[in-house]
Amino acid sequence: MEKLAKKLTIIKYGTNTLVTTDVNGEITIDQNNMKNHGLLISAIKNPVIIVSSGAVAFGKSLGSSFDYIEDNIIRKRVFAALGNPHLSINWDKVIQDKQVLQSLITHRDLTFEDSKEKIAEIIHALFDYKGTDNVVIQVNDNDFITDEALIEIRHGEFGDNDETTALLTILCQNVFEEVEVIVNTSSDGVLDNGKLLSKIKSSQLSDDYIEAICGADKTNDGTGGMRNKLKIFRDMVNAAPQSKLTIVNGKKPEQLNAVIRGKKIGTVICS
Repeated sequence: MEKLAKKLTIIKYGTNTLVTTDVNGEITIDQNNMKNHGLLISAIKNPVIIVSSGAVAFGKSLGSSFDYIEDNIIRKRVFAALGNPHLSINWDKVIQDKQVLQSLITHRDLTFEDSKEKIAEIIHALFDYKGTDNVVIQVNDNDFITDEALIEIRHGEFGDNDETTALLTILCQNVFEEVEVIVNTSSDGVLDNGKLLSKIKSSQLSDDYIEAICGADKTNDGTGGMRNKLKIFRDMVNAAPQSKLTIVNGKKPEQLNAVIRGKKIGTVICS
């Protein structure tokens, strides 16, 4: 497969960038924020893949409880199955003049050679033409079928779309000449004692340093948190050193706009 002489933009969304939670714990979709991000994605002319968390939270927002399911992981899988089409429909509504294709994949799909080849093949075919500005692939972890892989592949983390983003980036470096990754979180970037770190080399990100600056920051509706992200994206940059990764605040869509326009904002992680 010959590399496409194009730039791919992978945009990752954490759960907390797409929903809001009130004091009673009720989850609602942040429609205004999704609309603003959709408009920005609509304007991108090069190939775009969205890796979007939020299926579990979107499922919970519909009002069902599934309290009769005692196993918490199985209940989350059911919420993901309920929320995934809802998540995809919402992206399709806010992204204008583009066809949004939903792709539910697992970490296993991105680690086994046969499935990796199939994923690379369809991505290559979709974007191997001049009109690359009218298709967006929206990727989410297929949590409905991944019970046996939670520990082996995900190290105990449920629905880890940060890892999916990293594995997809490593795969796509063999499909595109350039891959840019933009990670939308609930923070303006990586902070060290309250100070924003504008640039970090992957060699600086030892486990001890990551623990020192992040601590225990894992979110409730997602499984990421900055600590988990830094470890995953450090390894990603080491495996795909030509890729560019920027962490920004997804609640401030102007930051995504700035990165798209080539401006320096947030935290860049590089080799």
